[in-house]
Amino acid sequence: MEIAEIYERADIRSLPIDPLSAARSLGIKAVSYKIISECYQITFEELYRKSLWGFSFLEGEFPVIALNESACCERRRRFTAAHELGHCVLGHLHGGNLESAEREANRFAADFLAPLCVLERCGVSSAAEIGRLCGISESAAEIRLRELRSGIFRRDERISEQFARFIARYF
Repeated sequence: MEIAEIYERADIRSLPIDPLSAARSLGIKAVSYKIISECYQITFEELYRKSLWGFSFLEGEFPVIALNESACCERRRRFTAAHELGHCVLGHLHGGNLESAEREANRFAADFLAPLCVLERCGVSSAAEIGRLCGISESAAEIRLRELRSGIFRRDERISEQFARFIARYF
């Protein structure tokens, strides 16, 4: 599933993007480590060994995102939620190369939370502005700024149209 389709299905039209709202609109359940611990009788230590921030899995045929609600800061939790959403929509929960899946999910999260075609049309000029606008970390915003300045990215008209009112208000 392409990011533009997720934006459309979740009616996402502005930044910052709420990845958990998008997940819910796709029928993907998101639960806290506390709920996972209680439902599956798994200790927090076992969950932390699996992942400090979050992970995704299939419950029967249905994808679930598990998030550590007390980990780090809000920006990190948002990126983790988007990363796990990526695993769900990219089909990684059915197996495959773990290293490749992690790279793809990181790319998905960056593209999902900070769409370059929208940032370009908003005329952003600094990593700090991208971080504020997209609710991402300073280091993630710096990477997005470098990618934006390179000019080598897909200019998706569907996404630009979806965000047209936001872009117009931003100017």
